[in-house]
Amino acid sequence: MIKECSYCNERINTEIDSYFVCQDNFIQTKYFDTEAENMFYSQECFCNYVQLNEYGPDDEESE
Repeated sequence: MIKECSYCNERINTEIDSYFVCQDNFIQTKYFDTEAENMFYSQECFCNYVQLNEYGPDDEESE
């Protein structure tokens, strides 16, 4: 079956390609209305989709 990555729209053939799915129930209910929306070509696509950023001790951004 051909699906698409929710972030980059890369085609994913679920019969031969590997793909990533978020398993966290909280994130699933907040971000995805269908199972098809919870499908990503790579881990990087998922991190970009949920806008994950890395900060270090030298960054001015603080909580």
